[in-house]
Amino acid sequence: MDTAEKGDVGRDVNEGRARLLTAAAAEFARHGFAGTSIAAIARSAGVVKSTVFHHFDSKDALYLAVIREAAIEFGQTLDTVLSDSASPAHCLADFQRRHLAHIQRNAQVARLVLRELQEPGSERCKALVREVLAPNFNRLVSYLGGAASAGLIRSDIRPQVAALVMLAANVLFFQSREALAYLPGMELDQNPDQYAAAVVDVVFRGLRNEADYP
Repeated sequence: MDTAEKGDVGRDVNEGRARLLTAAAAEFARHGFAGTSIAAIARSAGVVKSTVFHHFDSKDALYLAVIREAAIEFGQTLDTVLSDSASPAHCLADFQRRHLAHIQRNAQVARLVLRELQEPGSERCKALVREVLAPNFNRLVSYLGGAASAGLIRSDIRPQVAALVMLAANVLFFQSREALAYLPGMELDQNPDQYAAAVVDVVFRGLRNEADYP
């Protein structure tokens, strides 16, 4: 087999894997883990069941792979955003905006994650948090901790809590955007970029009046 043929085979394998991940994301989002069968995923992807197992050892492995793909994609963005030499205010605003755009763009996967987090005792949930979610979370925590150590933000913050506040604000917007619009004043924050900027402004500057700062 020459180089060109090997390239074609590799491309076909990658395309087949990507098609399976797309089909699996849709099926898992629609029916949940327990309600989704490998046969249904194979039908949706237009392949036979054995093809699924050629790429993934089990349904659990496929499930985590679906979520991991999106996490890796955002991890690459995160590395770029948080390695920027700009001020923390700029970097965190960029992070908030891109993270919200990411979960909106990967809505099916985001719903899978949120569904799984409702079952904290399950082995899948533990694997999801430890193997898939933790790396990106730790990147953000590390950035916040480094900024605190450098005196660029408050040195007494708990970076883990600050990271959770930022992530939770985006998740709530993603989950409940239409319902939140009924809250007085929230109709003004339906633009994702404006919402993300407002969240970072509150997180970064806090709620205290500037006149109260020493």
